[in-house]
Amino acid sequence: VLDRVETAPLVAVGAVVEVMPVEESFRGSRYEAVVLETDGGRTKIRFTSFTEEEAEWVPTNSLRPPPPTPPGGEGRNPNSWAAKLRVGSLVEMYADGGWWDVLVGEMSTARLTREVSYLCRSPNSGDEHEVTASYLRPRWEWRPAYSQWATLHDGAVYSLLMTVQPPPVADVAYISVTVVAPRAMQKGETLRCALPNGSFFQLPISGNIAAGTPLSCKVPQKAPPPQPVRFLIVPPGMGYGAKVTALSPNGHVAHVGVPPAPPPPGSRMAVPVPQEQAARFEGPTAYERLQQQRRSAGQLISRKARNHEYGVSFRQIEQYILARFGVCATSRLMGALSAAVRAGRLVRTAQSKLFVPTGSMLSVQAALEMEKLSEEQRVSAVAEERRNRKLAKQAMLTGRARRRQELEQQRHRHNARVRAAGVLGEQRRNAFLLTQMQLLEPFMKGARRSLQAALGVAPREG
Repeated sequence: VLDRVETAPLVAVGAVVEVMPVEESFRGSRYEAVVLETDGGRTKIRFTSFTEEEAEWVPTNSLRPPPPTPPGGEGRNPNSWAAKLRVGSLVEMYADGGWWDVLVGEMSTARLTREVSYLCRSPNSGDEHEVTASYLRPRWEWRPAYSQWATLHDGAVYSLLMTVQPPPVADVAYISVTVVAPRAMQKGETLRCALPNGSFFQLPISGNIAAGTPLSCKVPQKAPPPQPVRFLIVPPGMGYGAKVTALSPNGHVAHVGVPPAPPPPGSRMAVPVPQEQAARFEGPTAYERLQQQRRSAGQLISRKARNHEYGVSFRQIEQYILARFGVCATSRLMGALSAAVRAGRLVRTAQSKLFVPTGSMLSVQAALEMEKLSEEQRVSAVAEERRNRKLAKQAMLTGRARRRQELEQQRHRHNARVRAAGVLGEQRRNAFLLTQMQLLEPFMKGARRSLQAALGVAPREG
């Protein structure tokens, strides 16, 4: 049967595929698209997740079929596969209408619902998202040579269980039926006969017959629809007795035994499925359910460059301090942040956001920024970073040294207040003396030279 069955190519006109957009801001993501035209090594597609309707040409090797539902996803718990996730596992997260490559950074379990949340970090952009398992799927790797899917979080490999329809057959089939006349019958009578399937038909009698006479005829019956054929591509290294782990598109796992005469690698091997279990392989996939929900909700996005913003604003820092301590000295906070920026401990973006220029989250972004610089600018940037780090290290004081610095600052502030009070006292004294100049003029010759100058009696020196 498999030799007579024609299977549709994976990249055919009208097929649904996944493609990675060419924009730099969409690197590491995959979006659903429909194939419109094929031309050798390139394919014309139209994205279904974006509001724009313009088609575009992309390399054919950048396309792949939609992944199946994760193993075990056809059961009551569609997220059972997530029990194998660990910190550092490679997964894909659904966001902005597509699937993005992320790493599992942290895992936390709610006390009441016991629902596990995953803090996912993008290795390309540095974004962080805390989501549940319903927004995740395994990091799928498509191996087209043997139609296999591999999950990178646990290293499992599954052969895709494909389903095709056999060639069409005639709508009507004739079956031979033999009945025995229950009594003597005359020409022109009809005999009502029953078939094994419970249906009845009328058999006309062409002549006089005696009881017990056998009668043969052909009865037209509607041919049953042909049953779908399920098969997989034989992977290499499979001998007699080995088990091939097959995965249906809706997430059902089947272990298929290799026959005594193993077929060669790369050939088709039929997978017999009992009729009572066929429904388990024909349910909708999780991918189809998610896409249907997205379409019904009208969640289409605009295909624009995604600007990844790092850090927090001054307003966010101020709100955090107010929530934590109940009071915030705004001027002191601004001064401290400005000093940290000058010392290199913080970096301020063009949008006036602050972030720490170290850590694994920004290492990729920092490397990308360095690649945009020339060799001379790169050397200067590295030298400036080292100088800023040295200054920041020198400015960091702890323990007794910080206490001594605080006492010294308090002493300087006290002396400044004393000097300001003395200047104000002199100004008030001079203003009073000016009002009494007629009485004090005979005594001014014995006053200090600075007082005479301040009151205008004598010229100022210099």
